[in-house]
Amino acid sequence: TIWYLYRDDLLPKNTTFVGYARTKMTVADVREKCKKYMKVKPGDEEKFEEFWKMNNYVPGSYDKRIDFELLNQQVTKYEKGPIANRIFYLALPPSVFEQATVNIRNACVSIKGYTRIIIEKPFGRDDESSEKLSTHLAGLFKEDQIYRIDHYLGKEMVQNLMTIRFANQIFSPSWNRENIASVLISFKEPFGTEGRGGYFDDFGIIR
Repeated sequence: TIWYLYRDDLLPKNTTFVGYARTKMTVADVREKCKKYMKVKPGDEEKFEEFWKMNNYVPGSYDKRIDFELLNQQVTKYEKGPIANRIFYLALPPSVFEQATVNIRNACVSIKGYTRIIIEKPFGRDDESSEKLSTHLAGLFKEDQIYRIDHYLGKEMVQNLMTIRFANQIFSPSWNRENIASVLISFKEPFGTEGRGGYFDDFGIIR
């Protein structure tokens, strides 16, 4: 997705991508893992190479401030201009949200631009844990710094249900709470949990 945004010139100029995770990898390793998912049209090969030159990777833990200080040092190397904004996209298990966000707030906030936090996983596992996470984040960041997204809520099939209902007079009068007891959506993928089973025990669509 980031490659498509870069390819179509939808990102600000001088954008740099810095990956951070516990796995010890290089950008070359990341590129190899992404290879089967990347679609490069004829004529885009040169731009694709430019894209990878803008990628960096820093391994580190989620609970050690010193690792985030090293991340901050790496990010700072690319902030040459008078303004430098930072967006942290947290594709993390909810169990480490609190540790990661505390360390981001303490060691990685931009000093010459805005800082934004994007949370891209189920926001807690129930009302209580969701409220706890909201309270935690409110103590670290302002509300306009936080963006929450669950990547299943925007699936086309859910959007299509709304379109089918309200764009068709035959369905609109009857598709309502008086006539429908429940809606079941089956989403199939051509691969298994692939090591993510422990995550799905407590969060996500299976639970």
